[in-house]
Amino acid sequence: MPSLDAPTVVVVHPKPGPVAVLGNTAPREALPVRAERRLALMGELGWNTLSGFGPTLTFHAHPHLSFDLGAGISPEGFKLGLRPRYNFLLSEVTPFLGVGLIGASGIDSPSQDLSTDGSDSLTIKIRPCGFMQAVAGIDWTSAGGFTMLGALGYAWLLGGDNVQVVTGVPDAEQEEALDAVFRSGIVISLGIGYSFR
Repeated sequence: MPSLDAPTVVVVHPKPGPVAVLGNTAPREALPVRAERRLALMGELGWNTLSGFGPTLTFHAHPHLSFDLGAGISPEGFKLGLRPRYNFLLSEVTPFLGVGLIGASGIDSPSQDLSTDGSDSLTIKIRPCGFMQAVAGIDWTSAGGFTMLGALGYAWLLGGDNVQVVTGVPDAEQEEALDAVFRSGIVISLGIGYSFR
């Protein structure tokens, strides 16, 4: 018979089963891609774009509200443009509408000769000028970061004529060319780049 003073050891074997976790166990809801990747850097090409030919930086202040800032070179000289836009969807691909303002430095050197065969010499300068741009487009921001932005619209010349004729008198054909290249006109743009977390 064991002594009453001897210690008794009890071994408890844990039962297999679920382990309780304290705290909030609800899965974290995935954020929209433009909330995860809020800053994008793209190269932009096109006609009457924010930057002409140059980089565009995009900041997504909210998945539905983005700001595009572009800087580059164009037929009107150095260009700088800012455009807020509204993104309709939270998905990777969304249509958008945007309205922006663009400033151009102009080209002071009268070196642009637009004469055609058999016509008098036509030399011009481009004055500093501003444009207002309205566009509709598609923004594709992938979960992996690849970003593509395409837009169509129109740009209106602000503040009077930006073309100064130095020599010659433009004929009808030359006037159409000046309108198409330097004044109000359609917007076609494509930007490709990467969105950062």
